[in-house]
Amino acid sequence: MQVQNQTVVSIHYTLKNSDDILIQDTTGYSPESYLHGAGNILAKLEEALTGKQSGEELEVIVNYSEAFGPIEEHLIIELSNEDIPGINDLQPGDFIGLPDGREGVLTEKNADFSILDTNHPLAGESLVYNLKIVNVRPATLEEIQAGTPMAEVKACSGEEGCC
Repeated sequence: MQVQNQTVVSIHYTLKNSDDILIQDTTGYSPESYLHGAGNILAKLEEALTGKQSGEELEVIVNYSEAFGPIEEHLIIELSNEDIPGINDLQPGDFIGLPDGREGVLTEKNADFSILDTNHPLAGESLVYNLKIVNVRPATLEEIQAGTPMAEVKACSGEEGCC
């Protein structure tokens, strides 16, 4: 079956940035599944996967402007340490969430204030995906209505390594 809208596609992939630094690798894990055409993955990936079939492999390069956009300076904010819960336990590089819903990476910590980068962690990065299509199947009506694949429930027989 070909990858097309309203199919559930299961893929394995490695994701690297343009400096060839590994960001994510699904090898050794269950494949990732998504509902094609529902906007669950980057548009450039959907476009590249359309028409492909189970077993095919491909490399897709996604420019930062088609991925998570450029780094936006206005999203790097200075906050009073009084406004950052648990600041005493945090170090630069820690991911934090704020009471107002913003979240980001603590990039600098001073006595009275800190700097938080609320850009997407992959903003400004061009991405290189190496994909292998593991399976393509028609989506169920429930999956189409939900806009996402339903979790597969697997029964456990109780055998060693089953669950």
